[in-house]
Amino acid sequence: MERRSARSCGLWMGELAPGLHNDITDVPGVLVGHVSLIKGYGPLIPGVGPVRTGITAIRPHPGNMYREPCRAGIHVINGFGKSLGVPYIQETGLLNSPIFLTNTLSVYDAAQGMLTYLLQENPEIGHDARTPNLVVFECDDSYLNDIRGRHVKPWDGILALNRAAAGPLAQGCVGAGVGMCLFQLKGGIGSASRIVPSQGKDYRVGMLALTNFGHLEDMLINGVPIGLMMKRANLQEMLCQVPGSLILVGMTDAPLSCRQLHMLAARAPMGLGRTGGISRMGSGEFCLMVSNTGLEFEAPLSDWELDPLFKAVVEITAESIWNSLFYATSMVGRDGYLCQALPIAEVLSWMG
Repeated sequence: MERRSARSCGLWMGELAPGLHNDITDVPGVLVGHVSLIKGYGPLIPGVGPVRTGITAIRPHPGNMYREPCRAGIHVINGFGKSLGVPYIQETGLLNSPIFLTNTLSVYDAAQGMLTYLLQENPEIGHDARTPNLVVFECDDSYLNDIRGRHVKPWDGILALNRAAAGPLAQGCVGAGVGMCLFQLKGGIGSASRIVPSQGKDYRVGMLALTNFGHLEDMLINGVPIGLMMKRANLQEMLCQVPGSLILVGMTDAPLSCRQLHMLAARAPMGLGRTGGISRMGSGEFCLMVSNTGLEFEAPLSDWELDPLFKAVVEITAESIWNSLFYATSMVGRDGYLCQALPIAEVLSWMG
């Protein structure tokens, strides 16, 4: 069956209306770029392959992030992750770099690429200006990928930044999502967006998920225990072993303070719970929320106006995770390990 979004399969994805592309780039100014690295088959040869990995770059706006930072808030759902840049965001409520997603052992190679990019853009860094805070998130793709080979190089990060573009966004087995597994099936990159009316204006909220967590029996789709049903029907040839992690990056054009953005990020676990995720031990899970309106706005929204934004975050978190399943295709990785795609036709038949 053709791989397509959960929504296009007729599943209920929530009450709020999606944006034009139903992805994070529906927030005006947000750009996303992928570099996918797929090479080789057969037994694992560390440093050689097979390679099933990549990198995804998110630019909150087209300008210079170092000179035009954004307000941000971050919520650590499960602190097993090895990401860079989290303490600075917690301390200052600011984001002054683009965002990278990649595999666990390529975090520092990716950071070198981002640093090179920012130094080229900003010759004052290290002389008359403070150094930037590099933000790199990760998930462990070692089930399919030669992760010790560190095949993501600094120039791949620069290429992903240069490829960053408006939507529609490629999802599934792309960029950082190439080697990821979700609920012991194929996961990867998923995204969704919502339009939120408030005070006579329409604000956009978008989410991008990098999914690599969960056991099959945990998986829920619209409240239906699809994972348990799959196990009982023996539909899977092989269940991959998921090392764990979920990265959520949210963007909005709503004028929000860093405290309010943290409040939004703290609602993401409710969306995770809708999919059956239980944040198992060893699974590093973070949600970063960013407002790309810039630092100069008259006043943030009132806290009492945030409920529709909270609902949007819950809906797009769940839909982004489901979309990473629905878009992903089966993949064979190192040592012939298979990570199967969600059997969409069977799932839809079970859901009526």
